[in-house]
Amino acid sequence: MNKELIETIKQKALLDKIPIMEDEGLNYVINYLKDNNIESLLEVGTAIGYSSICFASSNPKLKIITLEIDEERYNLAKENIKLANLEERITAIFTDAREYDLNDKFDVLFLDGPKAHNQEFVERYLKNLKEDGIIIVDNVYFHGYIDNPDLIKKKRLRPLVEKLAKFRKYMLNHPSFESEYIKIGDGLLICKRRKKDG
Repeated sequence: MNKELIETIKQKALLDKIPIMEDEGLNYVINYLKDNNIESLLEVGTAIGYSSICFASSNPKLKIITLEIDEERYNLAKENIKLANLEERITAIFTDAREYDLNDKFDVLFLDGPKAHNQEFVERYLKNLKEDGIIIVDNVYFHGYIDNPDLIKKKRLRPLVEKLAKFRKYMLNHPSFESEYIKIGDGLLICKRRKKDG
């Protein structure tokens, strides 16, 4: 495993204020992917490649396609993936995930991109999820604001928090998914596709 490199990427992200997964949430997802023998994952929100490198380094069978809209972060991610010798298993694509189209099917859809568009991403990539596929969403606690909107000090945050609360409710009540809200890290949603009758 690329421990030194992963630590370097993490420290750079923290220094440059690039959002990355909290350790607790990251470790939970790493173990979840291993325990469920996940072999293919579509990630929305590469940033500088931290989570996808952690996932792939911990799971030798895992192949990842990851989408990033910010060109500078995408270029850094490409560089980091190369340094980690994971180019054969992680494919980073510079694109707007709201418009990107692909035909592959995945075991997992992992959402860690622009939070305001989570519902849009679910609706767009549902066709790319295998019949027994899983959606994992990070930041559904969002610093406590969703459960405690009174904590919001900046007015501009309110519409985003409301959108995130609506999305969480949407997934927890989605007829096609059995969803669980896990209060770990900055909050995770684990949404398993319900088995079709017959």
